[in-house]
Amino acid sequence: MARDLPPDGFTFTHTPAVDFLNVPSSTFLSARPLVRGAATGALVFSRAPVTTSSSSSAAATDSNASTGTGTNQPPSEPQDRILIVQRAPHDSMPLRWEVPGGACDPEDPTMLHGLARELWEEAGLKLRRVVRPVGDEHVFLTRRGRAVAKVTCEVEVETVRSEGGDEALPEVVLDPNEHVRFVWATEEECRKGRAVAVVVDAGEGEGEGERTEEVEIQFTTQAQREVVLQGFELRKKREP
Repeated sequence: MARDLPPDGFTFTHTPAVDFLNVPSSTFLSARPLVRGAATGALVFSRAPVTTSSSSSAAATDSNASTGTGTNQPPSEPQDRILIVQRAPHDSMPLRWEVPGGACDPEDPTMLHGLARELWEEAGLKLRRVVRPVGDEHVFLTRRGRAVAKVTCEVEVETVRSEGGDEALPEVVLDPNEHVRFVWATEEECRKGRAVAVVVDAGEGEGEGERTEEVEIQFTTQAQREVVLQGFELRKKREP
């Protein structure tokens, strides 16, 4: 069962670069007669300093909202990290990694609203701004042979600030029916396909049951890996 939508709905802005997504999915699909579905993906980056135990968690779910934000390790140097999530073992492509996202529903006012809804349902994050599309439009076939066109965008999400006024790492809360673990991964970790994760075992008290383990990052598709790396490259070009 999907997470309830925020009572105040979604309020976000977008740049002109994504105006083509500020339309209902039916309008988007009308220009693509061979495609039957539309989907979006969200590249969420953060440069907030993180501790080893705040980079990932296997149990930050609605039933156990601990996100492993202990400070037992010194914070890392600020660098771009991207949010990737691991698919549930009972889903298609089990335990593979991807960015938050999914199908646009007919009820979504626009495809950007579909992006905001999926980001909220899958990661508990509220969309603040859609920055730009990343990579090419990707068309794939579902298990039922349905052609779907997916557009991935770099986005900004609502965050809180630390006591010192610095921006904190966004707090991710997974839907355990869809994803079982998340990682704030560096570009190097995405390229190498390995990351050190701190796992918080479900059912344990806050700060208990934590363990570190090296996880293999195997993306759902080569196209998913490529768009993640393209996102990092675009971010570097924008840096002063």
